[in-house]
Amino acid sequence: MLDYIKEHKSETIFVCVITLFALILRVVALHNFGDLWVDELYSYYFANQNNPVEIAKTLYKEDFHVPLYFVLLHYWMKIFGQSDFILRLMGCLITTCSIPLAFYVSKNLFNKNCAYLLTVFMALNAFNIHYSCEVRFYGCTIFLAILSAYFFTKIFDNFEKKRIIYYIISTLFLLYTYNFAFMYVFCQFLIGLFFAFKNKKNIIKFLKIYLIIFIFYLPIIFYIFHSFLMYRTSILSFFRDIFSFDLMFFYNFFLACYSNIFEQWQNNNIIQNEMILKNFFNPFTLICMTLPVILGLIGLIKSLITKNKIIVLFFMPALILFLIKIILVFSRILALNLRYTVIPITFFTIISIFGWCLFKNKKLVYLVFSFWLFINISSLFLVHNSAINRKIEYSGNLQEILNKELKESDIVFIPRFSKLIKKYVHRGEVADFDTYDALLLGTRPQDIEFIFGKELAQKLNRKMLKTYLYKYITTNTPSTIFDKNLNKSYYSTLGTGQRFIIITDETSYLSALKDIQEFITPIDVYARSAMYYPLSAKIAYDVINSATNNLKFKKSIQVNEYFSVFIFEKSSEK
Repeated sequence: MLDYIKEHKSETIFVCVITLFALILRVVALHNFGDLWVDELYSYYFANQNNPVEIAKTLYKEDFHVPLYFVLLHYWMKIFGQSDFILRLMGCLITTCSIPLAFYVSKNLFNKNCAYLLTVFMALNAFNIHYSCEVRFYGCTIFLAILSAYFFTKIFDNFEKKRIIYYIISTLFLLYTYNFAFMYVFCQFLIGLFFAFKNKKNIIKFLKIYLIIFIFYLPIIFYIFHSFLMYRTSILSFFRDIFSFDLMFFYNFFLACYSNIFEQWQNNNIIQNEMILKNFFNPFTLICMTLPVILGLIGLIKSLITKNKIIVLFFMPALILFLIKIILVFSRILALNLRYTVIPITFFTIISIFGWCLFKNKKLVYLVFSFWLFINISSLFLVHNSAINRKIEYSGNLQEILNKELKESDIVFIPRFSKLIKKYVHRGEVADFDTYDALLLGTRPQDIEFIFGKELAQKLNRKMLKTYLYKYITTNTPSTIFDKNLNKSYYSTLGTGQRFIIITDETSYLSALKDIQEFITPIDVYARSAMYYPLSAKIAYDVINSATNNLKFKKSIQVNEYFSVFIFEKSSEK
């Protein structure tokens, strides 16, 4: 190692400087990132279990993600603390390591020019920066996927024992970090099997590699199968009832690959997509969005037409993974969001940069690349709410307000994400109720029965959901069973002067509920609508109405654009 550094001083200095620059950018972005949002609160919730065994058990019962990232975060929290900044810093450091890794991988597999250009590009890439900051496993996935792809490509030079061991270890780390990684590794297997049979050698060695991976991955296979069965029993579907999908996804996908105009939710915001189409010929859109996409696609096409064996081994598994996911989306089996394509986005970027390095006119390449970087740098620093200055305002001020307002004798009712919001609730008794787990994960059928009653709960399933709940969703009629159960379980247990506190993050949907009801009132619109948000908002709305009718309303607090706190009190008059 020391000998290599001495022989390549200028290269080492370049890598260190760019990596340090990338880290500074990410720490600045991390500092500006804002509050923990829902998915990050889930990461905290799982990592905050007592030990790794409890983490695995909780994930098995309540979620469908794999445990490695949460176990690492668990020990990181034990050592360094639990502030938002500290929680995000672990992923930030790991993801930043993908910058020097990309340099040495691309230098070894492709060429030195590609390594230099790619390192600078990835250091400034908004998608990479964003997922360096989130308390999620996507940034770590970037690092591990590059590492796995590198050793996968290298074992086909020769089946050297050391390379095989490195591939197995890096791939298992990837599989235990990201739940969709099994699809990527399966795509590697298909490509590798094709090459093994084509060359008619090392077939047995190749199959042994995947047998070893399969054996060590068996616990997760059972885990994923259980999660799939659990999810299939839920009332709502992620695909149908949360995530919309339209063809603008492909444009947004390439924006994440090649430009710095990246918005996490862009692909399932139909209104926003319509705005992009309307402003497609706007100079800003053309220069900052469309032009980088065109440049990226030129590089992609250039690399693919070379029919290079290394490109096939390194890139094709990611491409096949992307195509499989698209097929599953159109088959209504899988939901798709940009973050679910973190592996394809990474490899599309790498291969496209390499494609530009294949052009013989190096002056033109550096000119184009300099202009491309200038556009992306401008977008990163000048565009409002870019990756470097994004401000998430989800849970901010909630803990501060609750610490002032809550008493030990209060009953706290949180209709949605109850187990997550508990992070901010340090007083009172939190009601055992959660519509998210009940509706989307199917882990709390007792809550469905609590809202709609036993008879209707038995009839509700994905097929019959809209048939039975049309009247409930489209009118202001509350569920009398829900009101009765709230009274029996909570209101009646309160003594005079005791309080019932409702904390909801449905504020924006509550305020728009009547508009939503008017929008979906025609039966054909209702049948095509995603049900999760209006249904969960209606449930929160009914809780508030029920408390208003049975208790004395004291006050409400608007915490931010997401959260509201409603305070009710038991009085002798009610």
